[in-house]
Formats: sequence, structure tokens, C-alpha cells
Amino acid sequence: MTTVVKHAVIHSFTKKAHSNDLVDVTKKQKVLDIDKPAVVALINGVNGLLGKPGNILSYGQFGDNMRQGKFPTAFADFVSPEIKNSVFLNLSHLVVDELVEQALKELLATGGRILVTAYESDSRPFFLVAMIKERGGIVLDDDYVPIEIVEVDLSKVYQAARISITRYKEVIKLPDEVLGPDDVAEDRTYLAFLGQGTHNQASGYFVEALGCTKGIASSRATNNVLKAVTEFFSTPELKPYRSKAKFAVEAYLQRQLDTSSDAVLVDIAHGATSVLQDKQADHVESFKEYLNSDKVKIPAVFAVHAATLKKSTKIKAESKNGWTAQFDRRLLGNTQGADVYFDEGNKSLTFKGLDDNAIEEIQKELTSRNS
Repeated sequence: MTTVVKHAVIHSFTKKAHSNDLVDVTKKQKVLDIDKPAVVALINGVNGLLGKPGNILSYGQFGDNMRQGKFPTAFADFVSPEIKNSVFLNLSHLVVDELVEQALKELLATGGRILVTAYESDSRPFFLVAMIKERGGIVLDDDYVPIEIVEVDLSKVYQAARISITRYKEVIKLPDEVLGPDDVAEDRTYLAFLGQGTHNQASGYFVEALGCTKGIASSRATNNVLKAVTEFFSTPELKPYRSKAKFAVEAYLQRQLDTSSDAVLVDIAHGATSVLQDKQADHVESFKEYLNSDKVKIPAVFAVHAATLKKSTKIKAESKNGWTAQFDRRLLGNTQGADVYFDEGNKSLTFKGLDDNAIEEIQKELTSRNS
């Protein structure tokens, strides 16, 4: 992964916990020297954390809840064709102002060092805001200039929001979407949030300050999970387990839907890879990373979309003579031993394992016809 830093600066603010007492706000008046190895190492390290094992990203976009604040408009100006250091520095000052305003409404917020940077990762442009802890592998001088970056781990970065500039420009040009109830919503996310814990508990004030909203459409998340299982389990080593893995995920999603519970990315990863038995440990972390990647975008938690799950797991068969049947896809086969046997030559379906109620109803109907 190649990182090219374009602009970077570190500011700070400090607030007393359990109060709205602001101790200090420091906004630097010049950007960092992006040629310093420690500056590049810090940004490369923070960017490398996002979406990797040990943390989970949630995805979203700028909000539309009448509290977007000033940041989204200022960001739109920043990504205009001409980007200068002065524009970047002004935007970074606005980030601090918005964070302070929202932190004062959050009793537990204490502030910290705020890294703001624009950079390219593998030739793709990004804008990143991260709150970092100055300890361990991260050492700053009195002017907040990185002087030593031994390592960057999750314990040093406790909140972050990354904007894909390319994706942002694509999404803002899209027309308003009009969807039916069973359609999979179009992906319009361009923000990724790093928070703490299994459920990605990003501080409310951090997300609110940047005018963002977390969330990928329920239908999109459900659809992406099911596709991801098929794709991940398509290697020669994993393909023999693909059907069982997909069924395990479908069964989990159905349980969450039945109990009105959210689906959790970590649980999905463990459920799918559990079919590998003694090989699970070799693949569970890479599957988590794949699910949470910028390609698949499965958030830490999401609501299961009933129609999307049903469409993926059920087949509805109809005849011109008026009968209909619905069954799980996994039951379908082209051999006579299958629970639902499809005879391609005769273009017919044979069902096995009818429950007692169905058998009784059928027998009653046939008996009444013969009486």
C-alpha cells in the first residue's frame, strides 16, 4: 500500500470529563512538513489501521438531518479543482471548531490530538480526521510535529473518519433514487468511521461534528453479505465448504430477523467460517477484513432486510395450472434423493418430507372428491 501525503496538520483541544469546561484549544497556523519520514509514517500507519483485523469500520455519508454544520459545505469547496495549503488549513480549523462545539454537549468527551490530512493511498485520494493518543509508538514535539513513529496501533487511534474523495464526487452527481420495496438500495456511501468495540461505537459528537450519518441501506448490507460468502468461499481450498457457509449465514440472518435483532459482522464471520472446523482460525480474520473492506462495506452492525433475505434464500415456483410453491434454495437438487427434486427432462418438481398437516389436508381433499 503506497501512501502519498498531500497536506497534514495536528491540532488539539482538551475538555474536562463530566463537565462542559473547555481547558484548551490549539489550532496550528501552518501545516506539517510532509517530507518528514515521521509525518508520512504516522499517516501511513493510521490509514493502514482502517478496516484491518482488530477494528471494524462503519460506512456512511454526510447527513440530512438539519445538523450537518459547516463541514460538508467547506469540504465541497476543498475538493474543487484547485487545492491549496491555505484552503486545507482553514478546513482543518473548521474541523476543530465543529469538534469542540459538539464535544461540549458530550459529558464524557475529553478531546485529544486531532490529525487532519489529505493523502493518496494506492493512487486514490482521501481526507482523514483522526483523534490520536500521544503515547507508546506515537511521539510529537511541543509543536505537535511527529518526531518518532515506532508503530501505530488501535489503542493510539480511538476515533477516525475517512472520506473517499473519488467516491464522494461520484455520489454527489447521482440523481435521487426511486426504489420499490424489494429493490436493493444503491450504495451511496463515501465515509468510513473507525470506533471502538465490536459494534464500532464511534463517539456521537465526533460523527455529528463532521455532519455525517452512519449507515448503509439494510437491503444493500444484507445483499452484500450473501454475495460476499459466495465470493470468499470460491477459492479451490474453500469451495467445498461454500454451500454450508452460505446456509450458516442465511440461518443466522433469519434468526436475527425473527428476533428483531441486528446482524453483527463478527458473528457473521464466525458463523460462516465455523464450517471449516479446525481450519477456522486460518480464515476468520481474513473473512472479517473482507466483509468490512471498501469493496463489500459490511458495517459493524446492521438490520436484516427481510425481502432481500427471502429473495436470496427462497424460490417461488408457479405453474400455468394455478399452483404455487415456495422452498429453500438449499433443498433443491437434480437427483431423486433431493428434498425438492427437479426432473429436467419432464420439467417437474417432486417434494419430499411433507409435514403431517399438509398430508392430512391433501388426504381430506382427495377423500372428499371420491365420496
